[in-house]
Order: sequence, then C-alpha cells, then structure tokens
Amino acid sequence: MEEPELRVGGWEKEKGRRTFRRLFNLFLILGIAFAFIGPSVINYNPAYVPSESLYLANGMWNGPFDVQYSKQFSGHIKVSSVTYETTLDDSGELRIISMSSFMNLEDVEFQNRVIDVVKEEASKEDLTLTNGVVLDDDLNLPARYSIYQWEDKDITIRAIVWNEKDEYILDNLGNYYRQYQTVICIIFAESGTSISQATELIEDVI
Repeated sequence: MEEPELRVGGWEKEKGRRTFRRLFNLFLILGIAFAFIGPSVINYNPAYVPSESLYLANGMWNGPFDVQYSKQFSGHIKVSSVTYETTLDDSGELRIISMSSFMNLEDVEFQNRVIDVVKEEASKEDLTLTNGVVLDDDLNLPARYSIYQWEDKDITIRAIVWNEKDEYILDNLGNYYRQYQTVICIIFAESGTSISQATELIEDVI
C-alpha cells in the first residue's frame, strides 16, 4: 500500500492563521471544560512496558529511565515520560509519553499536536523531521492508533500514537469526570531490528 505523505514536520505546515485558530480552539475547549474543575483533579498516568515483556526480560532492552513529569496549559494537561534503550549497542531508544486530560485531544487537531510533540523530542537528539509518512501496519494496539515515520540521516524516527478513555476521576464535591489519555510512543533507531523490537515493546505498553 502506498504510504501517504504527511503535511507536517517534513511536510509543509501552514502557519499564521491556522496556528492561531488551533490555539484558540484549544483554549476555548479548555476554558469551557475546566470552568468548574481545577487541574489538581487530573492525575498523572505514565505508560510503561511491563518488566516481563520479552526484550526487557531477556536483557536486550533496559528501562525505564529518565522518568519525567510536566504540565501544559496551567496543569490542564499532565504529561509523563519514560525512556527505554537497547543494551547491545546504541542503535535504539524508545520514549513513551502519556498525556492526561479531561479533554479528548482528538478533538483539537490531533495530528498537529502529535507532530509538535515528536518534533520537540527529536530536537533534544539534534534531529530534524523531514519526509514524513503515515504507515499502515497491523499492530496489536488499541483501536484507531496511528503510525508516523520520518528519516534523518541514518536515524529513523517512528511515532505510534493512540487515545483512550482512562478512568473516572472523583473531585472534592463528589462529581465524577472522565479522564482521557493520549499515548505517544517515539522510536529513535539506526536499524530495522531495533525498530521491530521497540514496536513489540509498544504492543505490551500498559
């Protein structure tokens, strides 16, 4: 199947008015959704590869490392990040980013948001996203997952992303709210073997 070309991060990204509209829509939805709810109600919910996963259990990959927590939009989106690495060489790294919110990020130009996150992570590795494509692989993951891939010199960057309703949160007034979770798994790899192994790790993510 032909791989459709992406239009961001290697794509041509329309700036100015479109960026303003995206940010305006995001703030509008956040403002309505959280008018009566404080961000303190939202929980961090990091996503991990279980220790019994094949490549962790046999020592071919190590982790998690660099567990980090951060907030976006005044705490209305809570972000956690963990990292895994290959042990045989430096050819593979897997970064799993989990974004928790009362808002379903699929409603706010989801693809652009994902690409912004991947670009930020790639820049930390001194990589630039170019020639992005959308892949159509059959993986054992939650429904409606997406796969994006870029090339930078000898490095392949692959992002596997999905959304899910996470849990109900009880506030201090006894009200229940649905929390959403967006999971963005980013692979940095020099070889097809590392990509395949990292993809199998992602299929085990909890």
